[in-house]
Amino acid sequence: MTTPPAPNRWLAIAFAIAAAGCLAAAALTPYWVVNNNVYDKLHFGLRAMSHCGSAFGEGECDRSSNAAFIDHMRDFSAVAGRETSGAFAAMGWATFALCVVAALGLVIAAAIAIARKRPDLPMAPTTLALLSIMVALVTGCVFVATKPGPPGFVGVGLSFWLFGIGEVLGLAGSTLLAKVNRPPDPDLMEGAMDPDEF
Repeated sequence: MTTPPAPNRWLAIAFAIAAAGCLAAAALTPYWVVNNNVYDKLHFGLRAMSHCGSAFGEGECDRSSNAAFIDHMRDFSAVAGRETSGAFAAMGWATFALCVVAALGLVIAAAIAIARKRPDLPMAPTTLALLSIMVALVTGCVFVATKPGPPGFVGVGLSFWLFGIGEVLGLAGSTLLAKVNRPPDPDLMEGAMDPDEF
């Protein structure tokens, strides 16, 4: 029975670091859903939004949290209120937290692989990263699906695509690093045939 080949250590590290960078950028940049109209520009990040346009003066923008923007739309009119979802702000915060946790897990796992250590931890960083990535896939998609406004009001932006790339690379990197960093299996037969015991 042949042992399967170990995954390429440096490829796994490269995937993990690239994924961590994409997920961190997605968490911190404000271009998840955007409307780049010539006169009015709306940019929504996971936690806050900005509205820049002719009404605010040259180079001036109005900034608020996503929750405050949803409340403002609901107060503005009943029609605008129907085009909002209470899940939008909550899913944004959840996705932000999960992206940060996943990025940290991937960086720690990559550092362990670079150091060529195989620690026996209660929970591996790769497991934490993998769980965060899988849940973030759901919360991130719900965040975009519940974007405010009528159809076509805003569309996905660069941050969402960085998130998608980070998710794919993170799945590959965490899976490969889980094999690279796995502690050695104990030899259960060690000492089983010791003649001194008979």
